[in-house]
Amino acid sequence: MKQAQLRNYWQRLNAFAEIIYEPKQHFLFAALWFLSIQGLFILKSPVDTWQWGLSTLISAGSFFGVLFVLRAIDEVKDLEYDRQYNPDRPVVSGVVGLGDIRSYVLLGTLIIALANILIAWQLALFVIVNVGYGLLLMWLEKKIPLMDRSMFFNLLLTYPVSIALSFYTLVQISFTQQVDVAWCLLPIIGCYILAFLHFEIIRKSMWEPLADPGEKLYSNEIGCSKAVLLGTLCGVLAISGIVVLNQPWQQTGAAALTGWLPLLGCVWIGLSVKLFLTQRSQRFNPRKYSVPFIVTFYGLNLVHALTANHHHFTWLGN
Repeated sequence: MKQAQLRNYWQRLNAFAEIIYEPKQHFLFAALWFLSIQGLFILKSPVDTWQWGLSTLISAGSFFGVLFVLRAIDEVKDLEYDRQYNPDRPVVSGVVGLGDIRSYVLLGTLIIALANILIAWQLALFVIVNVGYGLLLMWLEKKIPLMDRSMFFNLLLTYPVSIALSFYTLVQISFTQQVDVAWCLLPIIGCYILAFLHFEIIRKSMWEPLADPGEKLYSNEIGCSKAVLLGTLCGVLAISGIVVLNQPWQQTGAAALTGWLPLLGCVWIGLSVKLFLTQRSQRFNPRKYSVPFIVTFYGLNLVHALTANHHHFTWLGN
């Protein structure tokens, strides 16, 4: 389907979303990420009640919106690579044009920033700076050739735009939950970083004979066995860290059970390892179990946060 066939702006936006950013799935992912990490922050803070209100919707929507804007930026940043390896991407296939992408970034950032002003201007500024860094990455990739040659170096510079969303939540709770930013909350972010690294490394690894020439994979740099081992280690450490932080052995009631639930994520890790070990001669989808892993990680953390916290709902308040 070419851009000429989609003359209406909203039709093109809908087509863009259908190809790489299905709204329902991505909003669920964004909401699970935001709510689970916010709930864990509350649980580890001196505050004994999780406040739900308009700010909850704004911030969950902000996660969804920022991830959409960053995805749009990636469409331009990865354009040359996608022309060779991902010809079905929206810009490459002509479903949307570069002008559309610019409008998604500009209008998306503006809407998210304005919504966050309802909570605090500092959050609006945080969003703008984060998107600004995402735009800066396009320039950095042109100026730093190593970003194109090394997946790990590229990850070092690009991953902060995603990590920033967890720090956004840390700032957000200082305004909405009256929780002071404290060092004791940083290990939670560390576990979320490790969980994403498992997802990221596993989904972009493949046995060398099965990889396409020039395909950007972590396994191309350190070998598939080491990449799978590194990804597995990140996943196990993420789950272990969350369980240690939950301290279910010191809980009572349902929280004594839900605090152990993140261990179920090890099933997906094991299935990913099995997939790589049993599929050495035929190309397979490495995302098959890494996607359920990250969704389960967020989802089970949210279950524990919902169970272990007290709750207060104020629709119009923060």
